[in-house]
Amino acid sequence: MQSGIVQKQKNYNQRNAKLLEIKDLFSLSKKLKAKKKKIVFTIGTFDLINPGHCRFLAEAKSCGDILVVGVSTDQSVKALKGVDYPLVNQDIRVEVVSFLKTVDYVIFVDEIAPHAILLLLQPDVFFTSNWDWNEGLRTKTDKDIIKNIGGKIVVMNVDKPGYSTNVLVDHIANIRVTQIMNRYFQERGTDLNIDISNIFKPAEYGDQLPHYKNGFNSNNLIIKTEEVRKIVPRSKGKKLVLVSGSYDLLHVGHARFIEQAGLLGDILVVAIPSDKSLKLLKGVGRPVISERSRAYILGHLDPVDYVVVFDDTTVYSTLETIKPDVFFTVDESWNKGYKKSREYKLVKSYGGEVALTARQAPYLSASMLIDKLAQKKVKEIFSECMDEDRYIKIKEEKSRINGSNGK
Repeated sequence: MQSGIVQKQKNYNQRNAKLLEIKDLFSLSKKLKAKKKKIVFTIGTFDLINPGHCRFLAEAKSCGDILVVGVSTDQSVKALKGVDYPLVNQDIRVEVVSFLKTVDYVIFVDEIAPHAILLLLQPDVFFTSNWDWNEGLRTKTDKDIIKNIGGKIVVMNVDKPGYSTNVLVDHIANIRVTQIMNRYFQERGTDLNIDISNIFKPAEYGDQLPHYKNGFNSNNLIIKTEEVRKIVPRSKGKKLVLVSGSYDLLHVGHARFIEQAGLLGDILVVAIPSDKSLKLLKGVGRPVISERSRAYILGHLDPVDYVVVFDDTTVYSTLETIKPDVFFTVDESWNKGYKKSREYKLVKSYGGEVALTARQAPYLSASMLIDKLAQKKVKEIFSECMDEDRYIKIKEEKSRINGSNGK
């Protein structure tokens, strides 16, 4: 049986080979079908990965042996959703999807016309949602192609809360815009008395239990801190690595960081602060996604073995309980003095190691994404004020009224 370290290295190598080109599809299909493997194909934008996306892909994988995910190109997303989308470019979206446990291959696809890919890949199952059919994304042409190649279409009825990025975008933007407006009026002596913490609670996606019994369910990986030492067979020489972070809006930097951590040991545990702790750390309006939902997403990342939630404002007590062999953290200006920290001294006191790495996406953060979404929302809310033609007409009308009153 392979050690955890060997398996994680193997998974790392495989992830880097997940991206397909269209020229690869026919030979891949032929190879998989010769091995009697059932191919499932699905399509999506996957702009901001949320629990609904993760569950959707888990449901898709449960319909076969190999899951190929078509990630919509930037051009096709703009054509469908407008110039403000996608929020994240196609290369990053494909990379994030490739980190998911349930995904075997990824490929860029024109979401409006995926017909060439369907013909070359010849999937046994085309997995879609009722939303896609209701909104006209999937058409009779898709049906005809699948029928002609002997495949079938499986339509998942998306429950509420679903997996729409738009819902999450509105939630995040509303929080940020309300904060901005509240602060604007306070600075001018007017208090709107808006309690954002009561109006905008963290987005909660529920347990996201799979419809199919064989569907992957990352809820099973969310455990209590004190259970880690009981579950992980340390006596057998298993090396345990722990990382900690809020992971409020999962992005590619988070995924890369977690992957690097996973390569350092056999078992990777991700520790995240609870909603209460994160609010104390980052202020009102955070987190934007609930602790349960954040943990659920993290459990879908390929390197992650377990996720724990802690209630303190630091990871110290979690380190004290779990005593990881390696505590993996980021090398940034805010923790340059980490060797003087309680956490560092604790880990070294029992013979553990503290390892650091640089930020994996230095120009991307959850805060940056939140501000980007807020800018979009502000443009929508104040579009009339920003309409120059409308402004000129109002000025002309005001001049005419003033002129009439002066007669």
